[in-house]
Amino acid sequence: MLDNPSRRLILHAGPPKTGTTAVQEILAKSGDPSVFYPRVGLWHDGAHHNLVFNFYQDFARPEVERQDPQAMFAQIGAQARASTGNIVISSEAFGGRDVGAFLRALLPHFGGMRLETEILLVCRDHFARAASLYNQYVKDETSAETREPGAVLIDNAEGYTYQRLIEQFQASGFPVRVMNYHPAQDFLPRFFERIGFAGATEIKNERHNVSLSIKGLIATLAANRVARSVADRQRLFTALMRDEVAFFAPSLFIFDAAAVAAARPVFERDRQYLEQNFGLALPEIEAEPPCAFFLTPQMFEDIVAVTHDLGAEGEAIVDDARRYLSV
Repeated sequence: MLDNPSRRLILHAGPPKTGTTAVQEILAKSGDPSVFYPRVGLWHDGAHHNLVFNFYQDFARPEVERQDPQAMFAQIGAQARASTGNIVISSEAFGGRDVGAFLRALLPHFGGMRLETEILLVCRDHFARAASLYNQYVKDETSAETREPGAVLIDNAEGYTYQRLIEQFQASGFPVRVMNYHPAQDFLPRFFERIGFAGATEIKNERHNVSLSIKGLIATLAANRVARSVADRQRLFTALMRDEVAFFAPSLFIFDAAAVAAARPVFERDRQYLEQNFGLALPEIEAEPPCAFFLTPQMFEDIVAVTHDLGAEGEAIVDDARRYLSV
């Protein structure tokens, strides 16, 4: 097959909570020849996490299926030479790693194919992304976060900035490109157009990896505090999910005024960096956004009802949730 000199190798590195799950699921299921998305080293959700973890010899997560990274690279190269269109590899797990080493190890397997290589990052409003990440920290059985949203925001504000990540990837020597997550309503079509996907205009925004609602978030936070083991926590979370009334919903603004005041200067510097260096403007956030991290009386009664048969654990969850009850 003749090489296409305009083909690109796009390493989509997230970061987390910027629409990555939706992108990866669509690419993993698509057979559109305009983009080649290797079915090698895929995670259950379509991300190339297994490829990344094996290359960096990171076996901390039990889900990792151990494979020879060079054999996976060879398989990707052979499939790419038999395909057309841009090559896309997608994983949020590249963050904090030597992505240059990964690309330099992969590129020889394309057999001299002429490729324009780039690292692609998506930038989302800092507070919205932080809220979504907090939701995931609470929901995930491994992290099972127990701290308040504001405490997590203050502790991690610098880690939520994009400049740090961009400069880390720029050190690889490969070009780094960024795109705006906003407006969120048309992010997926814009992303797929950006990578050269022929059917980009037909892609519809759908919810993937949906967040816990405020009620679900507070109930799960309480369960995390009550649980004494991962197994206990998963059992309690399963019980909480019996409440099918608005247990999941898009994430809302959950940070108190003190946490916002501490994080805002950090995020503002990062916003200026993105605008000055890439012309990327994130949406403005109001000066004092209202915090939605509280329970209405009905939400609280729903938690009481769904935990009524959990004995002392249920009573402890209710007692913990009570502190968030709005009067």
